[in-house]
Amino acid sequence: MKILSWNIRGLGNPRMYLALKKILQVHSPHLVFLCETKLKTMRMNEVSRKLNYENCFAVSSIGKGGGLALLWKSETNVQINSFNQHHIDAEIVMENGKLIRCTGVYGHPDMRQRKHTWTLLRRLSGFSSTSWSCFGDFNEILHPFEKSGGNERHLRLITDFREALRDCDLLDIGYKGYPFTWSNGKFGPAFVEERLDRFVCNGAWRDIFSDVVATNIDTWTSDHCPVMMEVQTRGCGMNFNQRRATRIHYEDMWSPYDGCKEIVEEEWSTQGRWNIENPASVFQKVAKKSMARLILWSKEEFRGRQKKLEKLTKQLRSRKLNRVQYVDGNKIKEVERQIQNLLADEEIFWKQRSRADWLKGGDKNTKFFHHKASSKKKKKNLGDRKCSWKLD
Repeated sequence: MKILSWNIRGLGNPRMYLALKKILQVHSPHLVFLCETKLKTMRMNEVSRKLNYENCFAVSSIGKGGGLALLWKSETNVQINSFNQHHIDAEIVMENGKLIRCTGVYGHPDMRQRKHTWTLLRRLSGFSSTSWSCFGDFNEILHPFEKSGGNERHLRLITDFREALRDCDLLDIGYKGYPFTWSNGKFGPAFVEERLDRFVCNGAWRDIFSDVVATNIDTWTSDHCPVMMEVQTRGCGMNFNQRRATRIHYEDMWSPYDGCKEIVEEEWSTQGRWNIENPASVFQKVAKKSMARLILWSKEEFRGRQKKLEKLTKQLRSRKLNRVQYVDGNKIKEVERQIQNLLADEEIFWKQRSRADWLKGGDKNTKFFHHKASSKKKKKNLGDRKCSWKLD
C-alpha cells in the first residue's frame, strides 16, 4: 500500500494541479492526503474525480487558506472517523481483513497555537489501540539539524513536539531522498529549509508492516515537497504496472519548436518541383520525407519523456544537495522551468492522442484518456462506499 501526503499550497493553481497529476501517475498511491488545498468541498470533489480518485472526503477551506482532502481508490475500504481544519482521521480495512488507522495532520502554522495540534494528537491516540500512522505537515521539526539557514528554532517548540509523539507512542519512520521538505523560496543568504512533513507510526503499525520508510519526492512547484510511504504486510509482495504508449505520428506539440519548422521548410523548399511534376505526387513525396525526418528528430527531442523527467528531477536534487540555493536560485529555477515545459508538452501529446477536443488543460492522464488514445473502452462499476464521520 502506498500513502502520499502533500501540503500542495493551492490545488486551484494549474501548475500545482499538473504536478500532482504527474506524481499520482508515476507513484499510483492508494491513499492521498492533501493540506492547504484552498478549495471548497464541492470543487475538491470535482478535482478528485478528474484525478481518477473515485472517493474523496474534503474539509472546506476558510477564506483563501486552509482546506484538507483525503482521496482514495475504489478498491480501498476507508471509513472517516473524525475531522476538523487540522486533521482527517480514518480507518482502512486491508485485504487480509486487518484494520489500520491513518490520520492526516496539518499542524497549526501559528507557533503560538501549535500546542492545540499536540493536544489533538493526544486526544486521537486515546480513541483506539490499533495500528496507527500519522502523516502530513506538522509545521515543526524534531531535531535542530532538521533546519538549515535562518535563526535557530526555539528548543521549547521542538521539545513540545517530541513529547506529544512520545505520549502517543509515535515514532518518526525516517526518510529517503532530500533531507528537507519545505523552503522559504528566498534564494541566496536568506534561504531557509526545514523538514516539516513526515510520517510517524506506533509500535503496532511496525509489527504489521515491514520496511516502513518514507520518501521525500522532488517537487518543482510548491514550497513543500510530497512525502510518500510504501508499506507491505510482512511476507507479502505488491506489484504496480504501468502502460506505455508506443504509436508515433505527427504530434501537435512539435509545431511550436524551431527544429520542426526548420525541417518542414527545408524539405518543402528543396524537394518540391511544383511546376514540373504532378502536385499531388510532389505533396505525397515531400510529406513522406518530412515525416521521416521529423520522426528521427522527435526520437531525440521527445522520446523518453519519463526518463527526461527523472533526469531533470535528479538534476534538481543534485543542485539542492550542492546548496546552490544558498548562493543563487537561477539554476534551480531553470530546471523547474524545464520540468514544467516538459509536462506542458505531455499535456498536448495526450490531448491529441485522446481525439477529445473538449479536453481541458491538466486532464491528460486520467484512465479515460489513456484508454481512448489506445482505442480501448472499459466500463468500470464502482461499488458503493459508506462513509461516516463525527465532528470534534
